Formats: sequence, C-alpha cells, structure tokens
Amino acid sequence: MRRWGWVCVLAATLVACKDDKPSEVPDAGPVETGPSALTEQEPNERPEQALTITRDSTVTADLAAQPNKADEDWYRLAPPAPRVADVTVSGLPGGDITLEVYDRDRNRLASINSEGDGKPERFPNLYVDGERWVRVAPARKGVGGAYTLSVKMRAANDGEEHEPNDRAVDAIALPLGQTVTAFLGHAGDEDWYRVELPETAAPTSAPAANDADSGAEGTVPPGASAPGEAPTQGATPPPSPVPGSESGAATGTPEEGAAPLDTPPSPTGTFGGGEPAAAPTPETGVAQITDAGVAAPPPEPPSVALKIDLSAVEGVRPEISVLSAAEAPLFSLRGKEGEALSLRNIGVRATDRVVYVVVKGGWTGAGKEARRTFNASTPYTLTVTQEEAGANAELEPNDELHKATPLTAGGYREGFLAPKGDVDHFVLRTTEPVLAKVELSGVERLDLVLSMVEPAQGDGQTETVLLRANDGALKEPERLNNVACSGSCYFRVEGASRKVEGKWVKDFENAEQPYRISVSTVPDNGGEEREPNNTVDRAQELALGKAVRGTVFPVKDSDYYRVDLSDRPVRTPLRATLLGILKVDVGLYLHRVQPDGKLSLVQTADRAKGDQPESIRYSAEPGVYIFEVRDAKNREANFQDSYQLTVEEGE
Repeated sequence: MRRWGWVCVLAATLVACKDDKPSEVPDAGPVETGPSALTEQEPNERPEQALTITRDSTVTADLAAQPNKADEDWYRLAPPAPRVADVTVSGLPGGDITLEVYDRDRNRLASINSEGDGKPERFPNLYVDGERWVRVAPARKGVGGAYTLSVKMRAANDGEEHEPNDRAVDAIALPLGQTVTAFLGHAGDEDWYRVELPETAAPTSAPAANDADSGAEGTVPPGASAPGEAPTQGATPPPSPVPGSESGAATGTPEEGAAPLDTPPSPTGTFGGGEPAAAPTPETGVAQITDAGVAAPPPEPPSVALKIDLSAVEGVRPEISVLSAAEAPLFSLRGKEGEALSLRNIGVRATDRVVYVVVKGGWTGAGKEARRTFNASTPYTLTVTQEEAGANAELEPNDELHKATPLTAGGYREGFLAPKGDVDHFVLRTTEPVLAKVELSGVERLDLVLSMVEPAQGDGQTETVLLRANDGALKEPERLNNVACSGSCYFRVEGASRKVEGKWVKDFENAEQPYRISVSTVPDNGGEEREPNNTVDRAQELALGKAVRGTVFPVKDSDYYRVDLSDRPVRTPLRATLLGILKVDVGLYLHRVQPDGKLSLVQTADRAKGDQPESIRYSAEPGVYIFEVRDAKNREANFQDSYQLTVEEGE
C-alpha cells in the first residue's frame, strides 16, 4: 500500500509540471500599422476590375490624358464591418478631378466636384455597410496625370449622420431632443433628417376661449392645453420662463449641445427608439354657426411648435428647410455665413406625424463665381426639440399676413424675435364688432414695435400700417387700445429700427426669452372710440348728446370724431366738453371739412392742464365737422385713463 501511495504522488507531480509549462502561441504574422501603400493596377476602367480597399490605404495612381474620352479608375471599398470612410483624391496638375460613389448595385449615390483645377476633392463621411464603389475621373476629356487616393476608415459614432442622406427615403431618423453631428462636406451635399412628432405631444392650436362679451366662439382641439387669461389693461403680463438649457445664438439675413444619445444608430443610419407611431386620422375643420346665424371660421388645425438649433460652421452659409411628409415646404431660412441658427416656434401640423428637416449650404458669389458653401473639415450639430409653450406658441413661418398665427380673445401667444430681422404676424378673427386691447410684453435686449396692419386691397397695392406703438424702449411693453375689429384684424410684432455705424438696421433678436402677445375684447356699443380714427376717412361718427370715451395712446395719437350737419338748413349751436386725464394735457380742436377733403381749423381749446376739462362753443354752418382730441404738446400718452367727449346741440 505504501508503494502505491508514492506512485500516486509522483504521477500528480508530473501532471502539475505539465500544466505549469507555458502554452505555445501561434504566429499571427506582422501587425498592421498605418495605412496600406497600394498602387493602381490597370486595367481598372470598370467596377469588375476595381482595386479592393479593406482598411486605411493610400493609393498611387495615374489618369491617362486621352483626347477622345476621359480615363476612369474604379476602387471597391469593402471593410470587414460597417465603417465611416474619409475619401480624398488629390488634384490633377492643370486639371479638374471628379470623385463619384456607387452602391453595390452600381447606382450612383454621390458626385463630388466642388473644387477647381489642381485642387483635391473629399468625401469626409461616406458610410460603408458591405461595399461601395468609388470612381475617379477627370472632369473633361484630354486631361490626366498622377494623383493619390487616400481612404481612412473608422467605426461609426453614436448620433452621427450616415452619408449619403440627400433624399427623404435616405433621411436619418432624428428623435426630438437628441443631437446629430454631420458634415456639409461638398457643394452638392444635402442632409435630410426625419423627425417623428410624438403621439402624446400637446398640439399647438389656436388657443380658443369663448369671450362672453365679444360672442366669438372657438374650440380647444383634443390634447391642446387651455389658454391662459390675458392680463388686464394696464397690467404687465406675467413673466415668461427663460429656458436656460436651450440658449443659443440666432442669426439670419437682415431682410430675410444636447444630451448624448442613449442608443447607437442602426446600420441604416437611424437612431434607436422603435417603430414610428401610426398616424392619427386628420381632423377636419367645420365652420360653426353662432346664435346670430353667422358662420364662424373653422377651428385651426392642431399644430406643434419646434425649436431647431444648428451650430455654426466656418465658411458655410446655412440653408435650413422644414418639409411635410409629402415633402411640401413648411418653412425655410437662409442664414449668414459662419453663424449659427436658433429657430423658435417653427409650426408644423400635428396630424402630419412626420416632418423632414433639410440642411444644405447656401449660395455665395455671383455669375460664374457662384457656388454653394461647404466645409469638409468641420462638422455641424443639429438639434430639434418641442417648444415648451405648447398650445400658446407662435407658429413660424408667420412673416407674411396670409401666414399669420391665430389669436383668440382672452388668450395669448408666446413668440421669439429670432433670427435677426424676424417679423411675426398674428390675426384675430371675430363674428361681430368688438373693441380689442392688444398687449405685448417686454423682452430683454429687445425694443419691440406693435402694429395693426391692413392687407393689400387689390392687385399692385401694398399693406397699410393703421396703428403703430413704439413708446417703450428696451425691455418695455407696447399696447394698442380700443382697436375696432369686425372679421379679421392683423397685428405685427417686430424690432424697432436703430442706427448702427451710420446705417438704420433692424437687428434686434432674442432666441432665449419669448415675448407674450395677449388680447382682450369687449362689445362695440358705440360708447368707446374705435381705433384707428386718426384720419378724416376713418373719423368716428359722433351722435349729438351721447358721450364717447377714448385714450390718448400711443404718443402723438389723434382721435377724430365726425359730426355731419350737412342737412341742417341753418346754423347749429354746438357745445363740446372734453374731460381731461392725468399726465396728458388734452386739447380739443374743431375742424371743418372743405370740399376737397382737407381740414380747416375753426376753433381750439387747449389751455387747461392735466385732468382739467376743455370746452368749445361754436355756431356751425351746415357742413361736416371734425372734433380732434390729442395731447396739446404731442409728447405724452396715457394708456390707462380715458377722456370723455360730449358734443351737444344748444347754447
């Protein structure tokens, strides 16, 4: 037994020694470092003859100068796994070279010829999944020479575009709130992104609120948040929240970092997030009938307001467009070269469910020197988010009257003046005559102008500014009082003109803090002035013996009241009394309308101060007369307190 014990111990020792012996590693061959140095092999005028490139490579090649046709060289990119390839071809001495990319079925995906003679061409971010063919050729016959083709490959990063994506079918899916990094790598580059509107998004529709006084009716679409109440006349609207996490510079023509992605892109270039939600059945707008039997305008279709941030790229003048699912243009803007864009409240229809955002380089130069801008070395970032204002958001584009954002009595809208030179239009639609008070909140860094605008009345005519309020300076609010509205009334918000280096410009902007425009209405019962009433043609009819109230606002406001005594056979004694208001030294002026329509001043009363009354007594011959009320010195205004004018017949 002892002998067998020693045998077992010896056997165990031998096994242990064998296990401690290091195992032999097979020779893996030389480790690849740096790009492969390759030489073009002729013939390679067809894809079947193409030189295959599987990793970083530098190819030395030559194009024959042939008088009858252009020589061409083909290369096959076939990495073992999906890669992003940076492809560069050097220029030809005295010639122009072209770089083209084809898919595995030999369909051309891109043609790059952005530079001139002797200059290289580059495709900085070609996505290669499987294989791609590259064709190198001179831009015209009879040109040739030596060139170098450089290919650098890397793994795709999360949140990165996959080229080519210059069509809707190739658009990169961009979830709301996520950022994509991309290149405008050549003059013909055009990047498409598919944005799916969330089914749970609160639609931004006209904030409808029934005004018991005005009789205007409206409905709140399903899912829309109810509008807030408009501030009372004379009160400052509540401050709007400033989204500190969404700051960004915004630029544009004077006339004209987000959280990292949690899921990697799929091989087709889309972000993770599942299948798109099914589109709901579009809502149809049906006109409503009021108690008075008047057809009210149909409710506005529900919309969603988007914020779009595009970073700056040196040398690139960005053009950005928003298209519907049917590729119909909803919004477009051209920025300034080398500046970022921060676009606010871009209105899209919630029923579309899908919209496309398209980015490309804008034109620069003129004539033969004109070209689209690009930068193959510096990427841009694009982020699309949903605005926080919800159903009360202004809807861009609204820089023209026929694209005006709807306003509702008792409601408000929040908008942004961005980029520079932005102009926003709003429309109030009513079913019976009302008097509207429109208030515009102040905004940091902005000097705002609030106007009432009348659309062009015929072909060749232009819009007419009926009222204009710019009493406030930077950060200060603007108002319009007693605006007569029956049907549709249009309002404009814009920045004031200012003089910079001897030139008048409109370059106010603030893409971080919104302004708020609010409306309240009362029935027009004849007891209040009806603005605009500052011309003879727009003078308000005044009934003898009935008092009318009004405000001297804004500064230099003049209110005209018309008394028609044309059918009187003899003189009529008139007694006019004007009750004054605080701050403003009101004056009362009596004019007679001449046959040519011009005014002839016949009597004045402007000696009182402050809230002291003014009065006129006059024996009027048959004719038409205008009573004018204004600040006697044309330098003060009071939006809160009302004067009262009464014209009576008798001594």
